[in-house]
Amino acid sequence: MKHGFTVAVLISLLFAVGCSQKQQVKVTYRSDPPGGTLHKLSGELWGPCPKVLYYDIDKDDIERGYLDAKGLMVRWPSGPAKRSGELIRVTVDGTDRQVTFVQPEDMSGSSAARVGGDADK
Repeated sequence: MKHGFTVAVLISLLFAVGCSQKQQVKVTYRSDPPGGTLHKLSGELWGPCPKVLYYDIDKDDIERGYLDAKGLMVRWPSGPAKRSGELIRVTVDGTDRQVTFVQPEDMSGSSAARVGGDADK
């Protein structure tokens, strides 16, 4: 009986913790070709691609259907870099998202990353 009460309390606590967690969207940043490293636009290194980041979403984001994340950049060991815009629009429809930065052919890094579920088209 004593163990039954303890188990019930633990289950209640786990449920309460699970319900209080913020909603998030998972975004995987990839580089094409592989081998790029993800950076903030300020130049600060985030790590090698693929890199997974989680963004907190709120009721307004859900109602709009998207959130605007701060822009990022991928650099390849051979020198070129690809920058996103100042913001990356990420849809929040309950699915994991992918953003693929494609290495520029002209090495200018001026065009934006492909975002969302159609990133691999």
